Amino acid sequence: MKQKDLADAVGVTKATMSKYENNINIPNADILCRIAEVLDTSTDYLVGRTSHLRPYKNSDLSEFSTEKLFDMILKLNKENKIRIFERVMTLWEEQDNT
Repeated sequence: MKQKDLADAVGVTKATMSKYENNINIPNADILCRIAEVLDTSTDYLVGRTSHLRPYKNSDLSEFSTEKLFDMILKLNKENKIRIFERVMTLWEEQDNT
């Protein structure tokens, strides 16, 4: 995708997108989410927290059993368990508001 096309899709100027790509400016959370959505990836991928370009979006739902989820959570360290809890609370609140 061309830089101009990405900028247009995200709602910023080409110059602003160039500054993001060259680490001159850092996009705020809303812009980062829009970039991830347009590029069909996750914000975690964009900021280097995962190497999986599209880890879950098109996955088979059978991969997300409650048992597997709990097993994975139990293996996390305390800090990451807190992160999971915070994300779940955010999703739960958003879902409750729809």
